[in-house]
Amino acid sequence: MYFIKELKRICFSFVYLLFIGLLVFSWHDNFYGVTNKEISASKESDTSIYSEIAGGSFLKKPEKGAERYGMKKKEEPEKIMCGGTDILIVEYLKNSYSTYPFTYYKEVVLSDKEQKEILDIITEITGLNEQQINHLPEDYFPAVNGNIIHFGENANQDGNGNFTFKMGDSDGIDTGQDDTEQFVPQVSYERFQKLMGKAENIIGKGSNYSMKNLIQYYGLSEMTYEEAMDEYNKTIYDDKVSNAFARLFCDYITRALGLFPVFVTVIFWLKDRRNRMNELIDCKPTGTARFISIRFLALLTAVMLPVVLLSFESLIPLMRYSADTGIAIDLFAFLKYMIWWLLPTAMIVTSLGMFFTILTSTPVAILIQFVWWFVDGAVTGLSGDTSTFTLMIRHNLLGGSEIISQDFMRICLNRGLYAIVSLILVGLSILIYNKKRGGELNYEYFLQKHFRFFKNRFFSHFQK
Repeated sequence: MYFIKELKRICFSFVYLLFIGLLVFSWHDNFYGVTNKEISASKESDTSIYSEIAGGSFLKKPEKGAERYGMKKKEEPEKIMCGGTDILIVEYLKNSYSTYPFTYYKEVVLSDKEQKEILDIITEITGLNEQQINHLPEDYFPAVNGNIIHFGENANQDGNGNFTFKMGDSDGIDTGQDDTEQFVPQVSYERFQKLMGKAENIIGKGSNYSMKNLIQYYGLSEMTYEEAMDEYNKTIYDDKVSNAFARLFCDYITRALGLFPVFVTVIFWLKDRRNRMNELIDCKPTGTARFISIRFLALLTAVMLPVVLLSFESLIPLMRYSADTGIAIDLFAFLKYMIWWLLPTAMIVTSLGMFFTILTSTPVAILIQFVWWFVDGAVTGLSGDTSTFTLMIRHNLLGGSEIISQDFMRICLNRGLYAIVSLILVGLSILIYNKKRGGELNYEYFLQKHFRFFKNRFFSHFQK
């Protein structure tokens, strides 16, 4: 069977072994062991860094009367204004602003004029002058303010080197205090948002001052027992446990599938050219449509097969967890998510690589795909940021099934669009390869002919 032969050729090639190595490295670095750790933490008092529930696994049923039930995102204006102003003052005083324009860190140092504009923003928010801003009291902001920790009089260190803090008011703001001694916003939340937008324009995209980042860093509040139980019930009954892990698995694997398959596709096609397989293929009675279609399916199968196998590292522990606890899981969760989440990404990357390689007989598709992958990763948020043309859907958390539900129609449009475009690219590849096979399209001859023409004109010019 021709499909099996093509699949064997791909799977025994060096570039495919390299693809598997990169895929496994990416998976191991991000997802390996997550499921076992969550299951283990649900039985003990361990905390998993992947869990949204503070103090244990999100698989652990909340106990009534516990000290904490974890955090939830909530747009609380007081906390967001307090945290946003705090970090702005910290960065202003150092004239060092952290930005992530393309997901990579970049330090921004502002000019004197731009620093003056930032100072005006801080002054309007706080009501303080420059001298007061430069000499703020140590407890002007809470000791722990979102992702900011102030080591001042409120911090106490024990014999083991651990710090404890006086947390103060639950909102982080005591409006009964003098606003020169403790932060009290002097503007409305609407005006604050506009000022943060102005700060972001001055500093640059990817700074701390977009409302999305401010809500993520400072828009957190404690969950109640009822809210924690609601999250637990969604995990157990709505998600059937395994769907949550399937989403996180796909989130990490999609980064690899958004780039690595293009190397397999391009190098495999160019290898045929280098080994003069084109002449042999052209002599065979195999139709162009059949040949291209089978090779595309073989490449796609080779790309998805290790992904399916890697999912068992999570699915098997979940099956044991279900047997031990009696909690039902969705056995087909990983397969379903891989089909509608990952497969369209693999299809578009593979078909694009095949199309441009057939068209140009060069590895230009690798450069095109790398640029697309890089830009898509830079503009797409870690979760709930899917647009019509998003290449890699992200959902970098175990919970949050409602994020997928509320964007499900857009996600379906996105995945369907890429599946259709990939089939169109396969069709165009068949058309172009058929013309090349019939001698109607010969880029090599065209380039050689014009190269000789310009070379002769160049030398004849100097001979005169």
